[in-house]
Amino acid sequence: MTQVQVAVDVHTHLGQHGTHVCDPLARDELRAWGEVSWNVTPEEHRLSAEAAGTSIVLAFDAEPVGVVVPNDYVADTVTGHDNLIGFASVNPNRPGAPALLDDAITTLGLRGLKLGPCYQHFHPHDPSCFDLLEVAAHHEIPVIWHQGTTFTPAAIVDYARPLQLDRVARRFPDLRMWIAHFGHPWAEEALSVIRRHEHFHIDVSALDTRPWQLAQALTAAKEYRVFDRILFGTDYPFSTVERTVAGLHKAAGLCRTLGLADVTDDDVDRICQRDSLALLGLGVPKDGATAPERTVAS
Repeated sequence: MTQVQVAVDVHTHLGQHGTHVCDPLARDELRAWGEVSWNVTPEEHRLSAEAAGTSIVLAFDAEPVGVVVPNDYVADTVTGHDNLIGFASVNPNRPGAPALLDDAITTLGLRGLKLGPCYQHFHPHDPSCFDLLEVAAHHEIPVIWHQGTTFTPAAIVDYARPLQLDRVARRFPDLRMWIAHFGHPWAEEALSVIRRHEHFHIDVSALDTRPWQLAQALTAAKEYRVFDRILFGTDYPFSTVERTVAGLHKAAGLCRTLGLADVTDDDVDRICQRDSLALLGLGVPKDGATAPERTVAS
């Protein structure tokens, strides 16, 4: 089995322990995993990103759980690096949230939106969320959702079920969106949502350590006939391109060995080589425009 070049990593993080990633999530990460993984500098991220053709870098405005990776920090990190695309994050609960997102797009040049209702303490059906999504729809930027469980008790997991995004997709049928981490542990529920909506996708990030769960998710994607909606993502620094590719092949092998589904190595290669930028409307900046000129602080 030869190593296949990964075209796009749709899910990577930035931020440093104690500065951007604080308690309670930082403490709970140590309790759950025995180590702190979310501690990566811009330089470390850029070096890791060389393993993929292009990487999406996510801001995260999740102050209720102790995480704030600012939009301008991400914008500074990606400026001048053609292989990096920065995504904004705005908590819909913040005063003036729509204006904050508009500024992140028009002034900072960020090209997508990261939302995590369980971390940001809002329900996907809240009017404040819909107001924010109106801005995303206006600018035609894609939205990534953390719509699945998490290790920290500070999160509100009631807000994390993938099925709640069906109403969102019906309200915004042309908005390109995807669910992170296969919506674990509700992969089938997540897949049942995305199959109903033309512009909805899902990523494989952070499931390389759960081969049985990943094998079931790949099987369900085959059964629902949405295998072409699967995007490659790592959740860096929680995983890497190499580990994610290996995890996909291991899970595919489990599918075949256990008779779950005929998920081949070629199927895995297609996930790795998928042109996710085209699917998410990120292939070319809108109207051929370039990002605003920015001066990065040294």
